[in-house]
Amino acid sequence: MGKRSNHFQIRVYLFLLFSIFFQFNRATAQLQLNEEPQRLYYDMLGRVKKFKDMKDFRDVFHNNRFLLGKNRISGNISYNTGRVVIEDPEHEIHNEMRSAIGFFTRIRFFEQYSFNTTFYKDFNPKASAMWTSNYTYSLARYNWKPNRFNYGYENYLNNRYTDNLKEMGEKFLEGYYFISYSHNLKKAEKKIRMDSTTNLKFTYFARYSIKYRDSNKMIHGGIGSGKPTIGGGLYAALFWNIYVEAAVYYYFDPVFQKQQPWDPDYTYGFGYFDWRSFRCSIMYGNWAVNRFPWNKTIYPHYGFLDGNFRFIINWLW
Repeated sequence: MGKRSNHFQIRVYLFLLFSIFFQFNRATAQLQLNEEPQRLYYDMLGRVKKFKDMKDFRDVFHNNRFLLGKNRISGNISYNTGRVVIEDPEHEIHNEMRSAIGFFTRIRFFEQYSFNTTFYKDFNPKASAMWTSNYTYSLARYNWKPNRFNYGYENYLNNRYTDNLKEMGEKFLEGYYFISYSHNLKKAEKKIRMDSTTNLKFTYFARYSIKYRDSNKMIHGGIGSGKPTIGGGLYAALFWNIYVEAAVYYYFDPVFQKQQPWDPDYTYGFGYFDWRSFRCSIMYGNWAVNRFPWNKTIYPHYGFLDGNFRFIINWLW
């Protein structure tokens, strides 16, 4: 019996090994390096004179050095506002209005792998809650094309400029590792197509945080006892770059009981988004607290006005 058991375990391990290797081959086959070739005669090209025709800062400065025009560095500048629900030390609930300028930067270093940061300048420091941040960061693969895996690490916690090294380390462990897969809904997309911007995309995702913090700011978890989350989201670009989006989340409660008061059951957003450089977008997103009617919440008055209204200007180095 012992030998048979050992042989069975070896077969299981080999099966798992080959399965992982097969999936790894599929994932690596997705990597596509579409880098721009060397433009040896760029200085001889005519200069782009109209600002509306400029695609990046290479066209602005008419310079082919310093990674200009290589789609390596991009970002946006945004103005963010919205109501924030505040719980004071006496556990009384009141509202503050957030007013902040955000500076987002994406540094792409290989294929679609990038390091991303957003730093905020808040004009109302009182508008601070567990779901608002002074800065966020991520290191991940983000590929906008359908039928692609994306994965990496994201940290959208309430990171503060006043955090010391210990607090920064604790919050790093509270960030989550994720993997997602997206695909287009082609049949439905054909039925509703209005123009070239029409797009329907569904995304499945799974997340895992090694540590997590409760409403009393106590830290829990570990490598094997962290906070898992799964979910799915739908992005629908209708026409003229106008879109709506929504997602649902599952925290494996009540078995694990790790969903916190600010962890949403669902999120939603809409707006006008133009991905091109030097273009403006107006967007709204509500990414925290939302609960289904049958689930309890300590923020009964949280609603639409507590989302984030954003005005964005994109740029491409």
